[in-house]
Amino acid sequence: MKRILLCLLLFSAGSCDSTFRSSIPNSPVYLELDLTFEDKDLVAGMAYKVFTAPRKASEYIGFGGILVYHGLPDSRGDEYFAFDLACPFEASRSVKVEVDEDHIYAICPKCQTKYELVYGIANPVSGTSKESLKRYTLWKSGNNLFVRNN
Repeated sequence: MKRILLCLLLFSAGSCDSTFRSSIPNSPVYLELDLTFEDKDLVAGMAYKVFTAPRKASEYIGFGGILVYHGLPDSRGDEYFAFDLACPFEASRSVKVEVDEDHIYAICPKCQTKYELVYGIANPVSGTSKESLKRYTLWKSGNNLFVRNN
């Protein structure tokens, strides 16, 4: 009986939780970045790079483009993050967030929502949106970064 109750509890908790759904539609994402040559400008902390068009035939840039961000180094080392450029409140390919001059926030030019980038959460800290920027899976292998859908 305890097993049944536990299974029902786990099933209902997973099936009713819609907080992780994004208003940004799923789109193909695949980028390969080379921190030694072509993308070496991402090596510095709080550096970022925006991709609004594929550079190679094998690359896909999501719904509104991709923002790759190098967060502040911590005890785990360097952390890189990737987000869709489309503002989740506007949910339009043509409304892309822009990184501020201090490289701390991504700001939507239409709704003015500010998304915090430094720690890789990209949650809204002010403005209309209640949803974080859509985050993509990013992993590092040697001096290469790979970005793809979750």
